[in-house]
Formats: sequence, C-alpha cells, structure tokens
Amino acid sequence: MSYDVVIIGSGGVVGLFIAYELAHYRVRVLVIDKEVEPGFGVSKGHAGVIHVVQPPFNSLRSKLAVEGNRLYDGIARRLHVRIRRLNALLVAKNPAQLIALPAVWLILNHVYGKRGFRIRILGPRSLRRVEPNVSGLGAIEVEGYGIINSFELISQLYNFCRLNGIDFALNTEVKDAKILGDEVALITSRGGEYRAKYVVNAAGLYSADIARLFGDEYKLEFGKGAMLVFWGGEQVRNIVAPLQLIPNPKTKGGAIIPTVFGTTIWGGPSLSMSDRGDRSVNEDDIDVLNEKFSGLLRNRNFTPIKAYAGVRPIPEGDDFVITYSRSSKHVIHLIGIESPGLTSAPAIARRVVEMLREAGVVLTPKDDVKEVDPMIMTRDIIEGGGSINDDQGEVICPCMGVTRADIREAIKRGATTLDGVVFRTGLGMGICQGMCLGKAIKVISEELGIDPRKLTKLGDDSWLVTR
Repeated sequence: MSYDVVIIGSGGVVGLFIAYELAHYRVRVLVIDKEVEPGFGVSKGHAGVIHVVQPPFNSLRSKLAVEGNRLYDGIARRLHVRIRRLNALLVAKNPAQLIALPAVWLILNHVYGKRGFRIRILGPRSLRRVEPNVSGLGAIEVEGYGIINSFELISQLYNFCRLNGIDFALNTEVKDAKILGDEVALITSRGGEYRAKYVVNAAGLYSADIARLFGDEYKLEFGKGAMLVFWGGEQVRNIVAPLQLIPNPKTKGGAIIPTVFGTTIWGGPSLSMSDRGDRSVNEDDIDVLNEKFSGLLRNRNFTPIKAYAGVRPIPEGDDFVITYSRSSKHVIHLIGIESPGLTSAPAIARRVVEMLREAGVVLTPKDDVKEVDPMIMTRDIIEGGGSINDDQGEVICPCMGVTRADIREAIKRGATTLDGVVFRTGLGMGICQGMCLGKAIKVISEELGIDPRKLTKLGDDSWLVTR
C-alpha cells in the first residue's frame, strides 16, 4: 500500500497534529501507531497545561511553545475542545526568593513581555487577593497560560483526521525500514509492508529506535513525573509553583494545577529512569509531592483520589530535535519531544508540513474539508435544559454523570478499550475512582458486541475479566 506521507506515531498528540495539518491538503496520509488507541503514549501522562515560560529562552522548544500557545484558542474552537485561560504564579516562600523577585521579573519581562505576555510582581496582599488559599511572601504572575482537556483534544483530532481521509494502522509497530531512492519501505509487526514517498518519525519514547532504522543515531534519557489528583473543588484558581531560582534543565519542577474537570493536580518533578515503560507511583513519590506543595496552601483539606505517572523522552542537548534524516530528506525525525510538547504540538506540526513542502511534497489545499462535531454528553444536554429518553438516562457512572448513551457515542468515535471510553467520557474519574467499573465493563462489552473477557484496559494483555 502506497502513501504520500506516513507518520510513525506512538499514541501522541504531536503525530495527530501533523496528520491534522496534512488533512487540509490533497495528499494520501497514513498514521502507523503502536498503541491500540490514540493518546496512549507520552500524551497519556501529562496534566494538560498550555505553557508560556520555558527555559532556556533561546531554545527551539521555548520558541515553539510560544507559537503553539497562540494557536490553541482557534484550534479549541474549531475542534470543540474545552480550554481555560489562566495565569501562572511563581511564589516566593522565603526572604531570599522575595529579594530575587525584581530580577526574575526583569528577565521574564524582557523575554516574554515583548511577545505580548504580561508579567508582574505581586506583593503579599495582591497574592492573597488573587489566590486566597496560597501562602507566600510574594509572587511573579505570568499571563497567557491555559489548561485543556487533552483527552478530548486527542479524540477530536483523531476524528477530524478520520473524517478527512487520514488512514490509521493502530496496534501496529514499524519493525524495519529501507530507503529505496525516492521511496521508503516500512515493514510492520503485522507482516505487511507500506510504501511512502515521505516518512515522519513522531514516535515519542521510541523515536530514537525508529531513527536507528534509517541509520541515524540519537541518545534519549527518560524522565518520570508523579501526579496526584485531588477531589473536592479547586485548591487554586491559577497554576501555582514555588519559585525556583536555579532552574534544573531536567525538569520544570512541578506545580499545583487546576483542571477542566474541577479537580486539582499536584505535578511533581521528573526523575531520571531507565525503563520507559515504568509508570508506577510509590510512597516516596507522594512524599516528594507533599513536601514540595503542601506548604504553599493554607487550606489542605482536600481528598486525594488518584496517583499516576507520566514518562517523557529527554534528548541529548536538552532541546527538541526536528530534522531531516542524514540519509534522505524523505525522512523527518522528531526526537525528544518532551515538555512542553503538548503546548508546542500545533507549531511543530506546521514546521513539519513546511519541511515536507521543502523536501518536495506537493500540498494542494482541499476545498471540501469537513468539520468535526462536538461530543455532547448527556449531562451537557440536561444542563442545557434539553430532554433525554430512557436509554440516555441509564446512568453508569454516578460521580461523573456518564450514561450508556455517552459510552455508545465514545465507541462511535473510536473507543475500543476501557481507557478509550474513560478518556472520552470521564467514566470512573470521580471521587470513588471506579466503583462503577463492573457495570461499565458489562455495558461497554455489550455496546462493542464482544464477550467481556475480550475487553481490555488499554490493549494487549491488559484484560479486565477473569478468562
């Protein structure tokens, strides 16, 4: 099977954004993804933050974060994705940090003020007025941040792409590749071979492995950051982090982050690791989060309901690598797309499209691009004053108000696993963290038309019911 462009992904938002951009042109595109559903790779484990500040300030990832940030409002409107704009506060907890606030303001205002982001210093009274629950001597406030429903974003990108002619080969790994003049041959785990005029390597944690197939060597380290989710209302109105006077190149240091779901996340610093498949969270991880963030809050009476971890690829040189293969301009590598990868993704996609154009891809705009419909949940209908029938009203997840009709809609939009339904509906993400899953497994299996023993959490052998 032959394509103009093949994107090798790893369940990530970057690969989907590249496909989204290419869906606006008359080119034949395939996305090969080792995950069973989109969003199950690196993109599964972040907090949904749209960033502004990204040291080092002269880096590619810093530049692309600003470009991507400015694109998100339009993209969110077009794809019907929830985004909320807010500020970030870097809080001074001791006199040394308080004394440093003017110097930090000068640097950030010089870099980001001229780019249109307002930076200001807050004294203790202003800080208390802006964030009543935050304890500190003062803070730097940075405008222009945002939080987004990244699960909804990935689902809507995927559906937009499918609606506009992008093909997907999910649960498929690229095992070998050969450059054959002006064409690339890709051998997959399913035994098939795909031919492509151009290939984009957007394989996330596995991007260095894919590059090696083309004779290109890159070194990646892997960092894991633990996240703790709280129920009971937002602890803060904005993103809040302790001021860090000496930035660590390996981590942004973490923050207290409100979400679009009404919960709060404590996102911890990234720790170096060797096993990129390890997403475990232990007691030490939670102790680190408590030590880092509990002192920032006046009222800590919130209920932790879930802990999870995200893993990201850390490139040698600590910056994004977006380049042609040394072997051929018919192959483009994206190596080490870590934080702020979500923020940068729209800008990365546009850069890749221009690289494809420069390499020889003929990009003729379509005049019949189809728009994707919003995913309207039963709770949205009720809140809007609409009426529902008995089938829509069968509640499966009381905490999040998810009904059988919502599950059916998630399956129509591509969900084939429990996590796929969870991502699209919020099933099981409430305070009880899954008391409904027994009934949910039964309903999802019925709607998919499969035996419950064949339903998995996220593909492969992650089965849920005793076989």
